[in-house]
Amino acid sequence: MTQSYSRPEDAGRRIPGDGPEPGGTHQPPPRMPRTWRRRWLPALWPSRQVRFADVAAPGPLDRPGARMALLLLVAVLLGSGLWLLRWSGSAATATPDTFWYARDALRYAGWSAPAADRGAAEITCDALMRGTPRPAGSRADCVRYRAALPGAAPARFQRIFTSRPGYPLLTVPFIRVMGLSGFAAGTAALGVACGVAAVLLALAVGLRPVQALAAEALFYLLPTGFWASRLLAEAPMLLCVTAALAGAVLVLRGRAVIAGSALLACALAVLCVVKPANGVALAAALAAGAVLLLPVFASRRTFLAVAGVAALVLAGNLWISSALHLPGVHETLQDTFTRHFRHPDVPDPWHRLSDAAGDLWSGDIGPAMLENPLIPAAFLFAAAGLVARVRWDAAWPLAAAGLTGAAVASMHPLVDEMPRLAVAAWIPVAFGLAALMAPAATERLDEPVAARPRRVEAETADLTPGR
Repeated sequence: MTQSYSRPEDAGRRIPGDGPEPGGTHQPPPRMPRTWRRRWLPALWPSRQVRFADVAAPGPLDRPGARMALLLLVAVLLGSGLWLLRWSGSAATATPDTFWYARDALRYAGWSAPAADRGAAEITCDALMRGTPRPAGSRADCVRYRAALPGAAPARFQRIFTSRPGYPLLTVPFIRVMGLSGFAAGTAALGVACGVAAVLLALAVGLRPVQALAAEALFYLLPTGFWASRLLAEAPMLLCVTAALAGAVLVLRGRAVIAGSALLACALAVLCVVKPANGVALAAALAAGAVLLLPVFASRRTFLAVAGVAALVLAGNLWISSALHLPGVHETLQDTFTRHFRHPDVPDPWHRLSDAAGDLWSGDIGPAMLENPLIPAAFLFAAAGLVARVRWDAAWPLAAAGLTGAAVASMHPLVDEMPRLAVAAWIPVAFGLAALMAPAATERLDEPVAARPRRVEAETADLTPGR
């Protein structure tokens, strides 16, 4: 190496680092080893590891709490828009059952019995008149007919609705503030909360935030979103099912066992108050599934915790129902086969149920799936997504929740009510299809890439000329 000097007296001076040192080995200038170099991958979700450049000036989204708050805000906005989209369709936003739920909500809010009957009739008729097909007669005729139902309908039929006060009680705060419009506002709040719960459940099963938002969008675009936007108990039912699944997944994955167990217990208990059939079916499915899979997984304590919580809620619901003489499965079957108790009770409801359920699956559900191949295709792709892209300990509760939809529909073999009764079967479809967009279950885009091991000699090679 040749070096020019500005002064003649410096002509014989060595420049440090220029050539080998006399009597020693040349030492290269220090530099950062390659194993310290982090390959940066452009991820849609910022990494939790802080880079050196970010230490001095942290960004507003560097904290996990800020990122979670932003994600929840996006989930609320997306859910609100999609809920309004489903609400504004041409289908009626109410059914005849809406009257009974609205009547109980107004009574719980402090309204007198005649005023509650009249207000519930107005809520139901306004929603029915806005949809297609519209009921026969004018709005005044509809209100007059609905308001007189409490005095004409059998008491056994009315007791089925009064024994499930969850949905009316959840809308009481909105009714006290907004009046009659508060019933729809409370249902809207519950419907938007379903989307937020779907995002949290997607994160719990291991999906990325973008895929979690995709799961929320699919939740509203599928039949789950349609029934969550009706003035019925399906919105709080879907919310409780999603929350219970999130609690079960948290327990099974060992992330927050105590908090997950509390969430699972509370969600199942509220679900039994909102819709007892779905609550009993989900509690039984989680308890049975956890016990059956106990020998398969190594984390047996978490499975025992899920089975214990579900069994405890199931036993408590059955005990309370028996102590208070609430309508059970037998009463529900009589309601189905007597056309809402308009005819005498049938002597063999269980035998009739087996025949009617067989006819429902072979004569209605099977041909409907063959006529519309998108329905079985959606279930098949969703199953592939859950199996290939979601951990097994987080996938089986979703599958169990889907089976409860088929079980509830089989217990109420009514062709006209089948899409509403089986709506829980679409919950795993939303998450399974969203999981197909995600990487493999063991891959995380925000985790640092592990550096390949290198020989130390490759990093500090001898640069002495000729060696």
